[in-house]
Amino acid sequence: MEKSSFPPSIAGVFLFSMAYWLYLASTTSMVIVWDAAHYESLGRMIYTQGWVPYFTSGPNNEPIYPLLIAASMHMGHITGLAYVRIMAVFGVIIMFLTQALTYKILRLFNIRNGICILVLAYLAMSPALNNSAFSLFSEIAAYPFILGIPLASYYAWEAIQQNNQKKSLGLGLLLGALLAMATLVKAVFEFIAPAYLIVFFATVFFQPAACPRSAETNAPGTLQKIKTLLLCLAAAASFYYIPISGYKWLNLHYNGNFVMTDRGSWAIYGNTARRMEPLTPKRFAEALAFAPGEGVCNSIFGPKECDFWSFRESDRFGLGKRNELSHQYLSPEKINTTLISLSAQKVIHNPFQYALLTGIEGLKMFFWESTKIAFVTYPGWLQKIYDIKIFNNGLRFFVGLLTLIAMGALWIGSFAPSRSLLGFLVGSLIFFYILFYSFFFILTRYALPIAPLYLISIGIWLNRIFPLILKRS
Repeated sequence: MEKSSFPPSIAGVFLFSMAYWLYLASTTSMVIVWDAAHYESLGRMIYTQGWVPYFTSGPNNEPIYPLLIAASMHMGHITGLAYVRIMAVFGVIIMFLTQALTYKILRLFNIRNGICILVLAYLAMSPALNNSAFSLFSEIAAYPFILGIPLASYYAWEAIQQNNQKKSLGLGLLLGALLAMATLVKAVFEFIAPAYLIVFFATVFFQPAACPRSAETNAPGTLQKIKTLLLCLAAAASFYYIPISGYKWLNLHYNGNFVMTDRGSWAIYGNTARRMEPLTPKRFAEALAFAPGEGVCNSIFGPKECDFWSFRESDRFGLGKRNELSHQYLSPEKINTTLISLSAQKVIHNPFQYALLTGIEGLKMFFWESTKIAFVTYPGWLQKIYDIKIFNNGLRFFVGLLTLIAMGALWIGSFAPSRSLLGFLVGSLIFFYILFYSFFFILTRYALPIAPLYLISIGIWLNRIFPLILKRS
């Protein structure tokens, strides 16, 4: 049952958060290098030349974040402000929306007020989340869509249980649109979306309320609910695949690639090829040490040894093979299919080793917190705090450990009959995100789009253990 109150203490957290974010927006500056410089160039291309050059020069990065940069440049032209300052304001707005959606989900879980305050306050102060808000990288744009997915799913489930076809249709359309927007920010959702929709269908279909045991008395209602569920799912699938397929067709028309981005096939090949290199006990230990962070591995084994597990090595394998195939004058589609085929052949050669190292890659997703993601210049006093090595390492380890424990509890608890459907959907979305990203190389910032879901999971876990702590005391 959802709480209906909005306590003053929660309002205080929101006001404090807004004040802190506005302070950071006015005192930080974005460092425009590497991927950030690429995002800037794409945004400038859309702003000055329109969409056709964006597609003809592609396939490029997912379009939502470059479009946000282009909008900032347009607003900057009107107001005379630097576009990066407008982007910082957008970051504040998105963080506020993220916090509001996080609180909405916490309320649906009936989380205690004190724990809600703790979760919301940490979301406001998190070095990693704030880094995403005030750097020129795309992760910030994903937060509202990813939080909206389980929310829309939950309310769609309620509408299905009530046999409300009109509401189910509308929420199905919203769910599909949210999945599509998430994909247009992070292309990995092209794999996550169908898996999530299948799980949503199966979960709602097998809910006791939707399929009563007494067929004699409830069969008509059951049949009606199944029809409502199918209507909702069809709406979600339509509103997902129509825009995503349309975007891919534009890429095919203008640059010959029926894809979301140009990074998928060669990135998969590069990481697969690296994982299928001969695995010694020492190299395996290096892979384990690399999971919490490159710095951990470097401190134990040294930079030279650990470089094998960095993105530089996987990029070397992937780009090298792509260049080799392009010199054979193959079409873009043929290059992509060949890279995927070669990756599959390598996996088949030693599937156990591939699964083991892919699982270790997925562990990186739990170590999402850091004061050293970079690409932002902070005010001096804050930078001094962030530069304290024991603070950064301790925070990263502590939050990573909490995340691992909370996610383990959520995943295990989600399968218990007494647990909520919303918890299962949140756990499923996190699981699919980690699973499909683990086929690629995972940087710390790639975990940030699901960090608000992690914080919600930590809140759920704290809420469950709180009564046990009180009993023992």
